[in-house]
Amino acid sequence: MIKLIVSDLDGTLLDHDKKVTTREIEALQQVKEAGINLCLASGRMNSEMQQVLQEINHQAHSVSQNGAFIHLDNGTLFQTKLFEPAIALKVYRLFQSSDTVQLVCSGDANYIAAMNTAADEIQARMFHPFILKSDLEKSLVDAFPVCKFSLFGQVDNLLSLKALLEKELGNHLDVYLSDKDCLDIMPHQVSKGSSLLELLQHLGLQPEEIACCGDSFNDVSMFGITPHSFVMQTAHPDVKQHAAHQVASVAEAIAHVLTYNEKLQSERTERWAR
Repeated sequence: MIKLIVSDLDGTLLDHDKKVTTREIEALQQVKEAGINLCLASGRMNSEMQQVLQEINHQAHSVSQNGAFIHLDNGTLFQTKLFEPAIALKVYRLFQSSDTVQLVCSGDANYIAAMNTAADEIQARMFHPFILKSDLEKSLVDAFPVCKFSLFGQVDNLLSLKALLEKELGNHLDVYLSDKDCLDIMPHQVSKGSSLLELLQHLGLQPEEIACCGDSFNDVSMFGITPHSFVMQTAHPDVKQHAAHQVASVAEAIAHVLTYNEKLQSERTERWAR
């Protein structure tokens, strides 16, 4: 039986206006009524995820900042994974002069060294405003805590930065496109998938007892831990090849899960009746 549904936010559960549609809310209500737990797994901060949950009147575990943090459904912080300070400083200095909007993520906020028109456009996509911190490099020298760097810009530029970062610090980083214009830089082996495995162990669940929904490269790691993986039809072809099923919405994925559980329960009932 599938006992936990895991969903990405942007491009998956949220629409273009950063809202959960009525269709998805109704499907999540079915999840609640079926006794299936929910986990949100996103590159966003936990505070943003809690805002979404409050708006849809749902409670869930959260894997935030691409796996850097795990919060249980009662609000307890279960796990934190940050960059080593020396590595964070080296990373920042490698991309600092690039033509990108550069966010330094600490877990509870996104920091930026300077605002401009491009940064204003990115900020409009967030739930919370950036915190201006003009002395970011000095703060990193002083071991400012960092869980993720996010760079926004032209994809060709981002791919060049990805190649540079992997060449210089490949053993210390995981770098991938998390959106069409966003490059996320994470500590090595910190991902949605690795953190979900930690959460599953805590909850006493097996990988085949969860279903995962996502749409981007930062979701591939969680697709790989369960046979019940659902990718959005709008995803990049290279992302789609890692998932077992393609769906148009989380609601469609939930319908698959409910049908799967009903079939499994029916088969078990028939065996017991023999």
